[in-house]
Amino acid sequence: MAVHSGEPESSSRTGAGGQRPLAAGERSVHERVTELLVENAALRRENVTLQSVKDALQESEERYRRLFEDDLTGDYLSAADGRILACNPAFARIFGFASVEDALNTNIRDLYEDSRDRDRLIARLRRGGKVENEGRTRRRRDGTRIHVVENVIGHFGPDGGLLETQGYVYDDSERRRAEEALRESEERFRAVLENSLDAAYRRNLQADRYDYMSPVIEEILGFTPEEMAAMDIGEVMDRIHPDDRPLVKAELNSAAASGRGLLVYRFRAKDGRYRWLEDHFTVTLDPAGRPLFRGGIVRDVTERRRTEEAIRRHATDLARVHRDLESAHREANLYLDILTHDIGNTENVSNLYSELLIDSVEGEAACYMANLKRSIAKSIEILGTVSKIRRIHAGPPLLRPTDLDAVIRAEIDHFRDISISYEGAPRRVLADDLLSEVFTNLIGNAIKHGGPGVAVTVRTEEEDGFVRVTVADTGRGVPDDQKEDIFHRYEKKQRGVGEGLGLYLVQILIDRYGGRIWVEDRVPGHPGDGAAFSLLLREADAVPG
Repeated sequence: MAVHSGEPESSSRTGAGGQRPLAAGERSVHERVTELLVENAALRRENVTLQSVKDALQESEERYRRLFEDDLTGDYLSAADGRILACNPAFARIFGFASVEDALNTNIRDLYEDSRDRDRLIARLRRGGKVENEGRTRRRRDGTRIHVVENVIGHFGPDGGLLETQGYVYDDSERRRAEEALRESEERFRAVLENSLDAAYRRNLQADRYDYMSPVIEEILGFTPEEMAAMDIGEVMDRIHPDDRPLVKAELNSAAASGRGLLVYRFRAKDGRYRWLEDHFTVTLDPAGRPLFRGGIVRDVTERRRTEEAIRRHATDLARVHRDLESAHREANLYLDILTHDIGNTENVSNLYSELLIDSVEGEAACYMANLKRSIAKSIEILGTVSKIRRIHAGPPLLRPTDLDAVIRAEIDHFRDISISYEGAPRRVLADDLLSEVFTNLIGNAIKHGGPGVAVTVRTEEEDGFVRVTVADTGRGVPDDQKEDIFHRYEKKQRGVGEGLGLYLVQILIDRYGGRIWVEDRVPGHPGDGAAFSLLLREADAVPG
């Protein structure tokens, strides 16, 4: 029987190094620690990878959120029954919602112009799974109609039933309105072109053909637009009148540089007759300066050219007639001068004999001679007035500065037996040597119609570049209903022999001097207290040159 020393049993199995020998398959502590460290490192790497994936996922979710919320198109998700499950701010804005939350309380059917369109869309999704770039009219929350373009995808369950619809829309109402406005404008423009009496065209200079020709060309030339389109430049030039071709070619070459031109030429129509055409056109060039198109408006001016030619012939005939009239006028004036001279001599001789005879007869014969003498004096007066009128109409007036004060004072001296007062100062007016006739006739008219004891006043005053002259008398005056016509009675032949010639002469002279004349009451509102003949003469110092 063995004797034990009292030490643990294990210690008897410890090796020389103080360690217990390892049993078969048993790992050492070191190996287990190493293994744990390796596992720990692997876990750390896996954790880093997981964190990276998590960060990427969060970033992707953030990008998706920003893309969804910041997208300019209206993105939405709706249930099969139409409830809006999700949408972005653009969707809320497009359809007029106050917020996304406001939109989520709405059924998308309410946003359709016709709710049956929603049913038709669902049917199409069930058949094809999606609907792309489809334009339709939708309705905003306030009822306003808008036009949108919509893309929709359907999400289906395992049994094939529709679960959700996902889509996005964008509002193209402005583009739609612009397209409609453009279409209307094009239709109006086309209507104007096709109903115009002028033919619009565009010729492709590269293809040598007409791209467009108004239908009215058939009324002008007899060719249809299609027949015109088939003509090359050689055929077109061949139909232009030979005399006009050089001018047409020169203008076309010039327009290639300037970009615009005007052609007037004769073109042989389908019936063989030439028509005058007026062609306003522009030339479109490419960046290299080569002509691409020529477009313009062609107008048939045949009748206008005929009218112009007739007017030219008429003008030639008028010029010839005018020359003949001038020649006849000169001959008539010469005859009138001779006749007036001879009549004047005869009347002067008759007046001389009447003066000799009136002293040698008595009784009734003396009365006859006195009447004869008055008639001869009146005839001499009329002849003198007519001679003056002929002088006025003989040619344009040669006006010059004239001393008005001197003329008036000289005329007053001729009427020494009449009471004439003068209120004026030295002034110069534009007139000629016939100015004295104005005052001779106005003062004579006052004396003639004023009766015995008539008093005459002549007054001058400045008035805005004119001198106003008034010849007033205390005679019987001029009735209101005659004031407008008193200077035109001679022209209207409302007169006796010689009556009105004096005032007619005054009217002509005042018009000739650039003024005007009229008659008023000497005392305003009292025609019976006399008349005041007022006239305006241009002040010489107020006229440049």
